[in-house]
Formats: sequence, structure tokens, C-alpha cells
Amino acid sequence: MSLAELRAEASKCQFCGFCEYACPTYKTMRMRHFGPRGRINLIKNFDGELSEAAYIGIMTCLVCRACDVQCPAGIKIAEVIHDFKAYILEGKIYKNKR
Repeated sequence: MSLAELRAEASKCQFCGFCEYACPTYKTMRMRHFGPRGRINLIKNFDGELSEAAYIGIMTCLVCRACDVQCPAGIKIAEVIHDFKAYILEGKIYKNKR
């Protein structure tokens, strides 16, 4: 998917939070950017740069797809996150803001 397609898919999110209860990384870390809802929000609002925390949040997705079955909006959350990871790695988009 292109970045525009990823952002369009991410824009369908209503931030209900159902996906978070199924996410193993969110259950472990209890930080918004380690959950599907936080990752989708990062993608939706991506402006060309990622902080270190945002980068780690995106990259720690296990792509287990547990979030997909919980999403009442039908967003393919794991696919969006996976494709965004590829976009980041191909373009080497990451700025360490220390």
C-alpha cells in the first residue's frame, strides 16, 4: 500500500480500543504507542518523521493479527502496520530526537 492508502485505512479508526485488549505488546507494555490504536494513530498523523518512541512502537508489532478480528470498523490493522514498517525501512525514515 502507498502512504496515502495506509493513512486512508488508518483514518477509519474510531479509537474504540477493542483492539488493545487483544494485543500482546500492549498488554505487556501498557503504553499507547505499543498498541494497535496508538500505532494506527501514529500512521494516520505521520508527518515524515518519527521519534524514537514512535519508531519502537511501530517496530514492536508482532503482526499476530489478534487486533484485526476485534476491529468493528474492519480495518486490516496488522497489514497497515506491516506495510508502514516496510515504508519506514525502505525510506530509512527515522530521526532520533535526543
